[in-house]
Amino acid sequence: MTTDVAISPRRPRRHPGEFEITLDERITDPGAFRVGFVILLDGDLVMSPEHLGVGFMASVLRQAGFTCEIREVEHGNEDEAVEGLLEFAPDLVCFTLMSLNVPSCIEFCRRLRERSPDIVIACGGPAGTFTGLDVLRTNPYADLVALGEGEPLILDLAQRLALGEGYADCPGIGYRDGDELRQNPARPLVHNLDALPDPARDQLVQHGNKLEYVRISSSRGCVARCTFCSAPNLGNRVQDGKAWRARSVPLIVDEIEKIVREQRFRTFDFIDSTFEDPDGGRVGKKRVRHIAEEILDRDLDIYYNVCMRAENWSDDDHELLDLLVRSGLEKVNIGIESGVQSELELWEKRATVEDNIRVIRLMREHGIYLALGFLPFHPYATAETLVENARFLRAHAGQNLRRMTERLEVYPGTSIAQRMAEDGLLGERYHQTLDPYDYTYKDERVDKLARHFASLYNNADYHERGVITEQSAVFEFETFNVVVQTFVSRIYRRFHKVPGVVDVLEEFKDYLHRTRQAMGEANYQFFMENLSDCLEDRLDARKQRRQVEEVEDRFRRCIDGIRGEQLRVGKRLYRLGANVAEISSTLPPVTAGGAPRSYNGGAATW
Repeated sequence: MTTDVAISPRRPRRHPGEFEITLDERITDPGAFRVGFVILLDGDLVMSPEHLGVGFMASVLRQAGFTCEIREVEHGNEDEAVEGLLEFAPDLVCFTLMSLNVPSCIEFCRRLRERSPDIVIACGGPAGTFTGLDVLRTNPYADLVALGEGEPLILDLAQRLALGEGYADCPGIGYRDGDELRQNPARPLVHNLDALPDPARDQLVQHGNKLEYVRISSSRGCVARCTFCSAPNLGNRVQDGKAWRARSVPLIVDEIEKIVREQRFRTFDFIDSTFEDPDGGRVGKKRVRHIAEEILDRDLDIYYNVCMRAENWSDDDHELLDLLVRSGLEKVNIGIESGVQSELELWEKRATVEDNIRVIRLMREHGIYLALGFLPFHPYATAETLVENARFLRAHAGQNLRRMTERLEVYPGTSIAQRMAEDGLLGERYHQTLDPYDYTYKDERVDKLARHFASLYNNADYHERGVITEQSAVFEFETFNVVVQTFVSRIYRRFHKVPGVVDVLEEFKDYLHRTRQAMGEANYQFFMENLSDCLEDRLDARKQRRQVEEVEDRFRRCIDGIRGEQLRVGKRLYRLGANVAEISSTLPPVTAGGAPRSYNGGAATW
C-alpha cells in the first residue's frame, strides 16, 4: 500500500488515534537525518529474527523521507555491530526491549555511548512501555524511553530532533531532565491501521530472502485478560483507544502477495494475539474466513501460522478449519497453559481443561501442528499440580520435555506480576533488572525442582537468564518436530492425488506417532523420577551431570532417527513423482516458461 506524505506545519491531531504521515515544512532535507534500529537477538526459541514493530517504524520514517537502517546483533558480536552502526552515522538509535534483552541493551548502549557521546539513544518495546522511567534508572546510557505503539511517536521524535528542537513536550516518552526523570502522557492507540504503510522487510532481504517465516500483522490488541501476558489486552492498556483493531483484509493479502511476487517467499506467521478476534465467534470467524478465501481466490500458494484460543473452537468448526488448511494454515499456537482447572483460573483463562483437550484433538484431526504454551512452574504451583500437569502432557502432547518443566516468565505490566508483588513473591529489584525469574515460590520444593530442571538442558545463560546461547538437543527437537510435521502436511496438501503418496505418508505418520508416544512416556518417567529424587533429597551433582548427558543423548538419537526415516520417505516420494523440493518456504525462480503452478485447485486436502 502506498502512503502519500503531506507537507505541512506540525499541528494537533483532530481526532484521538488519527494518524497520517506528515512532514514539517521546515525540514527541507529529511534524508540527512539518520535513524538506526538495533535488534538484539537474545531470548528463547525464535525461528525467525524478523521484528515487525521495527519494520513498521522504519517504513513510516522512510515514507517521510528520513534515512533508516535495521541492524541485527547476535550475542557476542557487539563490538563489530557498534563499528558498523557508527559507520552508518545515526543521529538517533532505537532499541526494542524485552525482559530478556535488557542486560544486553545496557551493555551495547555503554559501548555506543563511549564511542559517540552525542547520539540520542531511545528504548521502547514491551519492557519500555510497562516500566517507563525504570528503564532510564537501569540504563544510564539511554536518553529516553518510549511508551506504546511506535509509529506516531518515532515520526514526531525524528522531526523534533531533525529541527534541533527539544523533546520535553513530546507525548509518549519518559526522558532525562538534568538529574530528574520526567514522564509525559501516553499517546492514544492508532485507531486506523490501514493508515500505516507495509512494514519494511530489511531483515528478510538481509537474509537473502530466506527465513523460517515472515511475520504478518493483521490486527493489534487482544480482548482476553490473561494475567501473565504483556501483549496489549483489556487488562493492561497504557494507551487510550480500542483494545482490538484490524487491518482491511484486502490490504493484508496485498502485503502477502507482494512478498510472494517480489521476494519469492511463501511461509508466514500471523503475529495477532488471537487470529479469530474480536469475539472468537461469528464476527471474528467471518473475518478469518474472508482472509482464507482471499488467499485462495488469488491462487497464493503459501503456508502460514496463527495464534488461537482454545475456547473458540468446537466440532461446529470443521468446515472452517478445512478452509483454513486449504488456504495454507499449517501451525497454530494455543496457550493451553495447564491441565489443572484451578491454574487456568489463576491465569484468568476463559478456556477449561475440557476446552483444551478438545482443541488438541481438533488440531490433530485437521493435520495442524499445535505449538502449545504451558506453565507448570510458577510461584503458586504445588507438587500435586506438577504431577497432574505432567500426566496431562503425557496423555496429549508429551514429546517436548521442556513443556513439563517450563517456568513462568514474569513480564512487567501483567496482573500476575502485581499479585506476586502484593504476596511478597516478586524480587525487590525486579523493576530495575526485569529478570523474568526474579521471584520466589510459595512451596520451597517447587523452587528446588524448577532450578533443577532448568539446569539439565543447557548452560548458565539459560537456567539463570532464560537466554539460549548454546542449543541442546532438547531445544533442537522442538523446532525439528515442527519442521517434520509441516513436511507431512505440505506433502499431503500438494501431492495427495499422486498415486501411492498417501500410503507412504500414512506409514511415516504411524512411525512419528510411535516415536512421539515413546518420547512422551520417557519424558514422563524422567520427570517423575526427578520429582521424587528432589522431594526426597536424593539429588547429587554426579547424578545431575549424568542426566544431562543422558537427556542430550536420548533426544539426539531421536532426531537422528526421525531425520533418517524422513530422508528415506523423501526418496520414496520422489520415485512416485512427488518432489519434496516443491514444498520449501522459498519459491523456485521464474523461468522463461513461467513459474510452475502448484496450487491444488481447492480440492479437499485429505
